[in-house]
Amino acid sequence: MEAIEKKHQGPDKPIDVLIIGEADHKQLSEYLEEYDVSFNIAFNEEGAIKSLRDFTFKLVLIDIDSPDLAYCTIVAHIKNELLLNIPIVAIIADGVEEMKKRCFDKGINGCFTRPISKIELVGVLTQFLTKEVSSEENIQTATYPTIDLGYLKEISMGNADFEREMAGKFVDIIAEELIQLSNDLEEGNYEALKRTVHKMKSTIYLMGLKPKLSAAIEAIEYDQLNHDQFRHHVDSIVSVCKKAKEEVQLFLNHTI
Repeated sequence: MEAIEKKHQGPDKPIDVLIIGEADHKQLSEYLEEYDVSFNIAFNEEGAIKSLRDFTFKLVLIDIDSPDLAYCTIVAHIKNELLLNIPIVAIIADGVEEMKKRCFDKGINGCFTRPISKIELVGVLTQFLTKEVSSEENIQTATYPTIDLGYLKEISMGNADFEREMAGKFVDIIAEELIQLSNDLEEGNYEALKRTVHKMKSTIYLMGLKPKLSAAIEAIEYDQLNHDQFRHHVDSIVSVCKKAKEEVQLFLNHTI
């Protein structure tokens, strides 16, 4: 099998996501269809390249653990042969930190782990799959000084249970990630700190925190910093995330 087309929009319209490899297609498909995200599936290099030549995609998800799938070749082909400026996110096994480093070295923009969690996938879509919505569609029922629920409300399509589920997961996950962030800093483990910050992206972008935190996150990930500079950016992230956590909890209390 080379490729499967799902929620196909026609060659003249971009398709949101191309899934490459033998990832859990059933689960991914259910999640993407739930969020009204169009996608194609390619099982191998030949099918992936054909899909990329035939259609325009906004995001590529590639399962780098798929047998007989040369993900490095596909990434190089996308960037050097097809000359496509398209974000590529790798699906990897949990806990394989060395693989994350190799992915970033090859030009992959992000990683998330299996088993695939709904909130992590939504975070990836929030980060890389920008959707244009009118100002009327972005009106929120309540305004918060830190969080922006516009994207959450857009992908929920009015499903209040889904909004509460994602908000509840944000509260739980961000608490754990902030503890890990502080521990990494206190231990002086800056490589672990960078990995923690990168993983946090899929959580914080879901709640519209990208404009407030992208500068601090990018500084930690890419700049040469001393301990005081790392602490400054970590303190900024912790401060914003704690306020966001309080506001999400208020949102949950008001939607019960």
